[in-house]
Amino acid sequence: MKAKLLLVSLLAFGLSTSAMAADNVKDMFTQGSVNGVIKLLSFTRDFDGATPKNQDIALGGTLYYKTDSFKGISFGTAFATTNIIADNDDDGFYYGLSAPVHDGVSRLQEYYVQFDGFDTRVKVGAQELNTPFLNTHPIRMINRVYRGLSVVNNSVDNLTLYGYYLKDHMGWVDENFISFSDDVYIAGAAYKLPFTALNSKVQAWYFTMPDSFYQTYFKADFSKKVNEFVLHASPTVFTQKSQGDELDGELDTYQYGLSAGVGVFGFDLTGFYARTGDDSIRDDWGYGKIIIQQVRNSGDALAGDRADEDAYAARLSYDFGSVGINGLSAYVMYANYDAPADTIDETDLSVQYNFSGALDGLGLRARYAIVDADNATDLTDTRFYITYRF
Repeated sequence: MKAKLLLVSLLAFGLSTSAMAADNVKDMFTQGSVNGVIKLLSFTRDFDGATPKNQDIALGGTLYYKTDSFKGISFGTAFATTNIIADNDDDGFYYGLSAPVHDGVSRLQEYYVQFDGFDTRVKVGAQELNTPFLNTHPIRMINRVYRGLSVVNNSVDNLTLYGYYLKDHMGWVDENFISFSDDVYIAGAAYKLPFTALNSKVQAWYFTMPDSFYQTYFKADFSKKVNEFVLHASPTVFTQKSQGDELDGELDTYQYGLSAGVGVFGFDLTGFYARTGDDSIRDDWGYGKIIIQQVRNSGDALAGDRADEDAYAARLSYDFGSVGINGLSAYVMYANYDAPADTIDETDLSVQYNFSGALDGLGLRARYAIVDADNATDLTDTRFYITYRF
């Protein structure tokens, strides 16, 4: 009921303002915009020993439509689908390309009403969004999506304020919205510091589910060009703690760390360190942890007990545009995740090419990961992407 009243209020307020793009309701829809992505993905995960591999080849993507703005009001919707075009019944399904077991998914991805005015954007309904706590997590066929209210304000130069109230979510292969264990409230601020000698941005966030847990998040990004070199660093610290009725169990942990590196002549070498506290990090909706790899992440509960983990990583990337091959890039990344319960090593290889000219929007990518664990099954993970964005 509150959401309905808010929606009506926004519509009435928008119609009372003079700012507009379309001249009338008809133009609002006929002058709308369409964009999307088509994907052909092949993901395979092979395990040592007798564990069957996970494998799927899927075709799908997402189509977005947004009306033009009329008196500050616009509407948006999106449709998404993933369809298995090759699988083996003897293999396990690759979650995120298919639902259990090797099943396709088609769903209404977004549907919202949006108001823009007074340096503020208000959106109500099902929407893709990105915060350090929950985001689209765009590493499978369909993005994660959330339902509720979002408010973004840019009234102050270089400062962006965020506010969210969310009720439901859908993961990569859910066909219907799933309620959070408790309502989600998020507040955030990002500020680009007004320094000319140093590019710098700071952000602070607070996330709470009153009867589950809360999180705080602080990050700074710094970069500076010195002759041909670009120096960069990003310190981060965040906390997680259960509260209220603890509907999702006890939780009291943190993660802090740093990424820092140098770029020159197309190369970029970055080192990472992350320290995780007394519990593994809860990461249900795509979390911005300090070290993120193809398979493993720092403090990630999906890898088992990662309490008291020290993680170290290094990544070397190269942009071939420096030698005239625009659109081609590659990297190699190694990480060691050392926790009392288990030590895990992962090595990632990635090569990507984005076309231009007549084939602008077409992209190719290949990724390969090797994961070795002292007390768990070793595996390799291979992913091929053909994508077309329009």
